[in-house]
Amino acid sequence: MNLSDPKELAPLLEAFLLASGKPQTLERLFELFEETERPDSSVFKKALALLAKSCEGRAFELKEVASGYRLQVRECYAPWVGRLWE
Repeated sequence: MNLSDPKELAPLLEAFLLASGKPQTLERLFELFEETERPDSSVFKKALALLAKSCEGRAFELKEVASGYRLQVRECYAPWVGRLWE
């Protein structure tokens, strides 16, 4: 895997965010890589933009919140998805 290519990094970031179940800061995402393999900050940002774009037209979106980045169900589906916890 070429981690300096945003197209290859984006699915890995998606996997991290799905597995974590909670928002992750950019700093925390950086820490998940060994120093020698860690992509540049600009590559991370491009990969996150690609990930956000890949969510277009899907039931979930990449959202930047105060505590970091997370994948979440789009608000328009919340009334139905909320029934899972009733």
